[in-house]
Amino acid sequence: MISSAGLSNADITILGKGHAPIYVSDKSADDYDLNNDALVDYYFRAHYTGNSNQVYKVDYKLIDECVDGSTYGDATLKLGFSTTDIFFFDRTWFTNFDVWTQWFKSNDSNKRVDLVSLTHGQLPIPFPTSGDDVIQNNDKKRGSFIHKQSIPELDGQAGWEGSVFFRGSPGEYYLWTIHPAGGISGCDRFAAIGIPIIIN
Repeated sequence: MISSAGLSNADITILGKGHAPIYVSDKSADDYDLNNDALVDYYFRAHYTGNSNQVYKVDYKLIDECVDGSTYGDATLKLGFSTTDIFFFDRTWFTNFDVWTQWFKSNDSNKRVDLVSLTHGQLPIPFPTSGDDVIQNNDKKRGSFIHKQSIPELDGQAGWEGSVFFRGSPGEYYLWTIHPAGGISGCDRFAAIGIPIIIN
């Protein structure tokens, strides 16, 4: 069954104290082993700054299976923001966040990552036509995401890693990574995975 999953605070480890903690995916949580092979398939590290005047940063690492490939021509990944309603049909999607990677700042016409635009209560299934593919490279400079044959946080599996930066209005949101889904097992059954974001 193809689905989307909003992760909870129970799936996250908090590092540091004070106004700017770092949230890291808890690799002991089963939610990050998407194909039940006892290996971690999805990792994030979110650097929270505490308020809407500062930049938030999220580091991502995902296995090839999640984004449909190991080359820039095959792999694809989009981003979206929504409210944190439990039921998907209650969620509102937002496109007014300022989101970028260093590659987009230097190479994209509007210097930002365009988010997926979905109607109220819509799931990102099938893979949305709106929004920028965040895995990009122009063969001249470092890409927006980098492919590696072995990533320690993914238990040595091959995959993609990159960092996303954003600003937004105060509130509680899900930040979604949206990828192709068309199967019934492994990462291919997840159209999107959302992490909780709080902007004060």
